[in-house]
Amino acid sequence: MSAVASLLARQAAAGDAFDPTNVDLDTADPRDIICYLNAGENEYDGRLGARISAIFVILIVSSAVTFFPVLATRSKKLRVPLYVYLFARYFGTGVIVATAFIQ
Repeated sequence: MSAVASLLARQAAAGDAFDPTNVDLDTADPRDIICYLNAGENEYDGRLGARISAIFVILIVSSAVTFFPVLATRSKKLRVPLYVYLFARYFGTGVIVATAFIQ
């Protein structure tokens, strides 16, 4: 017998219904809460590789854009227009500040 079926059988025997939208966690039976959570649909579709690779793409792109102004000012061979340099500089600063706020 599945957990959902046992929950429904217990509720039918007791004559009360578990309302998941109105739960008092102090008085609710923990078995009912856990059973309701387990019966819910999970939206995870198994694309773990895509999620992990997305983290590395974000890491590489943000690192490249963050270090670009430093490399552009130190390298005299790399002639970068001022607006590109300023965009990269402010974008890199935004990445650092956003990371600080998240932490």
